[in-house]
This record gives sequence, C-alpha cells and structure tokens, in this order.
Amino acid sequence: MAEGKGYDDLTTEDEVEDIMSEEGGAVVLDFWSQTCGPCMAMADDFAHVAQQFEPGEVRFCKVDVTEYGNLAAPFKVRSVPTILFVNNGKIVDAVVGRMSAEQLGSKAEWLLAKSQRKGLLSKIFG
Repeated sequence: MAEGKGYDDLTTEDEVEDIMSEEGGAVVLDFWSQTCGPCMAMADDFAHVAQQFEPGEVRFCKVDVTEYGNLAAPFKVRSVPTILFVNNGKIVDAVVGRMSAEQLGSKAEWLLAKSQRKGLLSKIFG
C-alpha cells in the first residue's frame, strides 16, 4: 500500500486472485478510469474513507480499467465506477456509479460487520 493513500492499486492477476480467495477478507474494490468524471470526483472520497479503516478490517483496492482492463473483464465491468464489496472471495454487493464518502463509509462499515459474523449467523446471513 502506498504511504498515506489508504488503498492498494491492483495491477496483476495474482493480486486480484489474492483478494478473491476464501481468505481474502473484507475488500472494497473500485474499478475506475482516469477519463471518467465520476471516478475522478470520487477519488478523494475513496482515499479518505480508506484511511479510516485498518487493512486487517477492510482492505480498499483500485483497478484502473484503462491500463488493466484484463483485470476487470472477469467481473464483467461495463461501466465505471463500479465498486464491488467482497467478503472472503464472494461478491456480496456492487454499486455502479459515484458514491459519496458517507455512502462509501456506511457500506464499508456494513461489510466489516458482515465479515466479523461467526457461527450460525454467518451461515444464515453470510
């Protein structure tokens, strides 16, 4: 993770496979492009929210689809920004379009709570 950013830029298939593994934990994955107005408008909010969480709680990652479209293809990303919420390799929610810092923070808190469920509750609500 780059110092001060709070998130990782993913550039390889191995990095994506790591977050999509059963041990991948809670991950907010942003597919974006430098030519996308809403993506650029959301960039500071994404970085700000990412800095509010420890990587062991919720990991924030970005994929630049202009440079690394091959990493977005398996997810069938058709529009940017597309934000995936991943828990131990499973996509538990997705949002297409710009999210405010408040919306993103609330959704990350939801993901953290979901990732911390254990036992029967995780099987029922998992």
